[in-house]
Amino acid sequence: MTSRAGLIIKGTTPYMELFKSKTLILYTQKILENPIDILLDDSWVTRIFDWADENKIDDLYYINKGFNSKYPRGLPRDKQALLDLEELNLSKYNLTYLPREICNLTKLKKLHLYKNRLRFIPKEIKNLQNLVELSLSKNNLSRLPDEICELKNLEVLALFENSLTSLPTKFGQLKNLVKLNLLGNQLRILPSSICNLENLDSLSIFNNKLESLPNDIGNLKNLTELLVNHNYLVELPESLGELRKLRILWLYENRLEKLPSSIGNLQELTDLWVYSNNLKTIPNEVSKLSNLKELWLSNNCLINLPHNLDNLSKLKEFNLSNNNITHLPNELSYLKDLTWLEVDKSVYLSNDFDEFIEKNIINFN
Repeated sequence: MTSRAGLIIKGTTPYMELFKSKTLILYTQKILENPIDILLDDSWVTRIFDWADENKIDDLYYINKGFNSKYPRGLPRDKQALLDLEELNLSKYNLTYLPREICNLTKLKKLHLYKNRLRFIPKEIKNLQNLVELSLSKNNLSRLPDEICELKNLEVLALFENSLTSLPTKFGQLKNLVKLNLLGNQLRILPSSICNLENLDSLSIFNNKLESLPNDIGNLKNLTELLVNHNYLVELPESLGELRKLRILWLYENRLEKLPSSIGNLQELTDLWVYSNNLKTIPNEVSKLSNLKELWLSNNCLINLPHNLDNLSKLKEFNLSNNNITHLPNELSYLKDLTWLEVDKSVYLSNDFDEFIEKNIINFN
């Protein structure tokens, strides 16, 4: 067949079909590799730049941080530099909102939004699949979008000093999370799914309103630091003793009346702070904590101490003040690494403690 222009137009051939298929595949791959340039026009970039100018965000610059180390601050005004950005530091700009277009920066690995006035995080946050560190501390957040649980590569999440009253139920989907800081919020309960964070190394949830911990807290097998002081805890789950890698356990300023006997299984524990609770007894299993260096039991209702405390051969600091203890067991005098022992003035001391007094190891409250 011939057209009016005299050109020959051939019918569809297998070769043409194959060519079309290959072209479609290549186009699809290009979209998947760089969805921003293909699917979006430049208007979203302009909106980010306008937002940055309105909020007086600096053009990107770097601040020296120790020897041969720098960290970024501000936002670049060059499109390609923006698209290639892997770390964005917008801390301390008094921001009241975060435009959803920021979530188009899919190469981001670190996003710092510390100390602003943000009230919400856009649900498009889920697009930042390369994100490994997210800092949202010291804002005005009362809730988190469920989509934050889709950040599968996230390792560090800082949320301290916000107004969070709860966490998303699917929080446990953040499987790669290593450090989680929630201190200084309004949390009354933790979702049970938080116990699925098996890679978690540090959990800071002090200064909240927690009345209990999840029963399966012991599933956090890699936890080395658990800070739950200054809450409303009355008791602890028995599974606490399954945290075999735990080194630091802060439980002070709660309402605890007893400790679980399983606490004796925490063989790596070096710091146990349980002062300012309502403890009437301490389980004898505490004497099994052979690596313990700091034991703070002050401001409780203790009458007696556990047996065999001389097994705590590495103990350096021991605070017993403001209890109802009338005398110190002589076995405490065998703790040769002890450098500080605080007791009430009314506590009876045998002659075995004369050396402690001479070396100013004993301090009277």
